Amino acid sequence: MKITLTLLAFLSYTFYAFSFSKNENPSFCKKGMTSTVLIGVLDTVKKSDTIKKKEKKFAFMPLPTLTYDRSQGAGIGVIAMGLFKADDSKKVPLSRIMAIGNYATNDSYYMMLGTRLYLMEDQWRILAAVGYINYNFQAFQDFEDAGTGGVTGVYETPYTTKGGLFAFALQRRVFENFYLGIGGFMMRSDVTVSLPDGSEVVQPNNINSLSVPISYDTRNSIYNPSSGIFIDGRFSIVPSWLDNDNDFVKTMLYVNHYKKLGDHKILASRFAMKANFGDVPFASQDYIGQTDLRGYTQGEYRGNQTYTVQSEFRNNFYKKWGYVGFAGLGIAYRKSEEGAAAGDWYNSGASWSKPLPSIGAGARYQVIEKAGQKVNAGIDVAVGRGDWGFYFRIAEAF
Repeated sequence: MKITLTLLAFLSYTFYAFSFSKNENPSFCKKGMTSTVLIGVLDTVKKSDTIKKKEKKFAFMPLPTLTYDRSQGAGIGVIAMGLFKADDSKKVPLSRIMAIGNYATNDSYYMMLGTRLYLMEDQWRILAAVGYINYNFQAFQDFEDAGTGGVTGVYETPYTTKGGLFAFALQRRVFENFYLGIGGFMMRSDVTVSLPDGSEVVQPNNINSLSVPISYDTRNSIYNPSSGIFIDGRFSIVPSWLDNDNDFVKTMLYVNHYKKLGDHKILASRFAMKANFGDVPFASQDYIGQTDLRGYTQGEYRGNQTYTVQSEFRNNFYKKWGYVGFAGLGIAYRKSEEGAAAGDWYNSGASWSKPLPSIGAGARYQVIEKAGQKVNAGIDVAVGRGDWGFYFRIAEAF
């Protein structure tokens, strides 16, 4: 069995949210109780009583993190993000660079470094990320009896994914608010699987893909929008001629809508679709969880297709403090075949999962304000069908 990171999981955690919840893909969403210490760096310096405050060219914010969950144990790490202007453009979103690292007591650790650049009056958008992981977790698999050929049962199967990855995307504005480009993802790793008889199997886990990212963006802010629409689509091929063992196609579509309801009150809504076609390996399937939907941390509901909708009410009720409340619904599709994982859904042989509701709330605190753009950090707690999650994030969930 090959286990890998998908491009979507890595980019979403690196550039939009960082959550701690239990999940079988190494997107590092770990369930547990999180204690965070926020250390902010002031964006302004006071020259004198008669001179207005002047913004620093680079707004920097490190966030130490303490984590705990039943799978990973206790963990300690740091998230650091800097905002800056990548060129002399007057009307352009602030670019950012982000570094993330964490170590847990079950010997899991990871290091990630990424950037998003906005250039030439937002004519060009560039994304790049690189990282290394050593991730210990477990999946659920059925195994066949060598003598009879029948399924002996479903077993918790520990595994370790160890290796490096690289991702990039380059987009050009082709007409107003519409962007088109090219991207790619590469991962070189080994997966060590512990079988029920005590033996271990080590398998190469190499994924190479090319993608066409398409975006339509009318948001009034990249980091904390109160109006507009953001449509983000990606068509990716994972062909055998790029040294892949499986030949398949990944498609993703996200539609975010933002509406201001009053002073400091915002209603944000999101539709997300992930659909894979062809010879899709288990490791490259998608699952319900993370940003879509919070409250699902086990990775149980996974398959070749997932669909989710959710809405979130945001209220900045006092100075830099705010809160959010959210609810959503999702569903997953898989082929009706033996294997895959444990749980009532898999044992029933159904192709579609049950409807999967999600509800939760969270707190927010503004940690950066630069050039009129604000960035919040926060903690969310969410409940799903027989599951729950506790999340820490930089910027909003979507």
